[in-house]
Amino acid sequence: MTIASSPARRRGGIAGKPANALVFALVAAITACPFLPAQAAQRPHIVYLMPDDLGWQDLGYLGKEIRTPNIDRIADGAVRLNQFYVQPHSSQTRAAVMTGRYPFRYGLQTQSILPQSTYGLPVEERTLAQALKESGYRTAFVGKWQLGHAQPGFWPLRRGFDHFYGTLAGGVDHFTRRGDNGPDWYRQDKPVKETGYDTALIGKEAASVVAGHDPSKPLFLFVSFNAPAAPLQAPREFLDRNAHIGDEIRRTYAGMVSALDDAVGQILAALQKKGMLEDTLLVFHSDNGGAVAHKFPTGDGDLAVAAADNGPYRDGAGSVYEGGVRVPALVKWPRGLEAGVTNALIHVTDLYPTLLAQAGAGLDQRKPLDGIDQWPVIKEGKLGTRKDVPLTVEDLRASIRSGDWKLVVYSTLPSRTELYDIPHDPAEEDNAAERNPQLVQELLRKLTDFAWEMAPSRHLEDLARARKRDLPTVWGANPLRHGATARTDSRNDPSLTVERADRPQGAR
Repeated sequence: MTIASSPARRRGGIAGKPANALVFALVAAITACPFLPAQAAQRPHIVYLMPDDLGWQDLGYLGKEIRTPNIDRIADGAVRLNQFYVQPHSSQTRAAVMTGRYPFRYGLQTQSILPQSTYGLPVEERTLAQALKESGYRTAFVGKWQLGHAQPGFWPLRRGFDHFYGTLAGGVDHFTRRGDNGPDWYRQDKPVKETGYDTALIGKEAASVVAGHDPSKPLFLFVSFNAPAAPLQAPREFLDRNAHIGDEIRRTYAGMVSALDDAVGQILAALQKKGMLEDTLLVFHSDNGGAVAHKFPTGDGDLAVAAADNGPYRDGAGSVYEGGVRVPALVKWPRGLEAGVTNALIHVTDLYPTLLAQAGAGLDQRKPLDGIDQWPVIKEGKLGTRKDVPLTVEDLRASIRSGDWKLVVYSTLPSRTELYDIPHDPAEEDNAAERNPQLVQELLRKLTDFAWEMAPSRHLEDLARARKRDLPTVWGANPLRHGATARTDSRNDPSLTVERADRPQGAR
């Protein structure tokens, strides 16, 4: 029986809980055994490929306009995760991957980490790279980091990676690699000057990491592309490859996707040449949906409407609607998986325990995980155990996918509450909140539980320090926080703020 033919592949997830303490203890005991390093060659290499702001329909196997033969090669033999959710912003998704924990638990729920930000992924958070390195993996990060750049303690080499090549802050010019803070291109922890297009440089470096690796030792290679995110820039050869696209902006975006696909092809070729491809567990997904209906710099001072295509889904990058948080995702392991499709609910935090389990790495850590090991779903087509996916919990908005339903809450005045039946309304056009008041209250209670565990937003704290005053919040008007006491703050008048004295101390 193939995975594709399994009935479980065509059903969504059901209610359940993360793996129990016994499983955790057994995994920890196995990884502590002294004979594990001798078995390293039996564990998969892990290559994690993450584009930036890639639209749902901007891959060859899902659309027709942009050809992506190399990514299609991955899709042909992969398990496709049809209901895979990420965070609205890139730093949040990267943090969720690296920790297996929801970003609101450690203050990264608002915005991405910007060039002017002083914070990063808290150093007390254990990363996927640290866990794999402790288990005997060689670890390398190539591309866009965006998990903190203001101090070296946030940088990749101090978060579990043996090798780093790329940009710390992100948002750089694709040709000059200059961002708001000036040049931003590093090898290890030293700035480097190189010529070329960043997507090509990232592909070349990742292939070089593979070429120089000893296959007898497991490799964890995280490749985080800047493409196809703004600024919209592509070399002439990739523009010519997409000459059939009439709109200039869309053609430039498509050229960036083509360059991305070429870089992926370089990495696959390096794995094949090294004899590692069959033993490599490949993960591919975007950090969030494609950017649409926003204006971004093109690189020459002009502004252009972003040109991603999120297919049937509403909105895009930065949004909690499907176009912003639901992305194409692939998991492929030639020696360990059959091709298939699953419609189970899977969140990006789930990849942390899922990959660690396949790597034989320990899950014993100080902070509890939110992610669930989804390998039985991915490999065997079993029913999903995840029922709820909190898409974001912030000061001004929150959203949760629970079973077939999705609740979206905005606290900005005027506040609004939206409820969508995703299987029957994937475009989120029919707000069913007024017709389902009990369900709305049930999902609000779930969001309220998460809201009590939310750490203060590091982004908002940064802004408050920069402006030397508190920023307004609207928790008092937020249906998530029925027990909050609102007050008017003259410094922020006429905004509504909330006293925090009733808030429990210490997020998970």
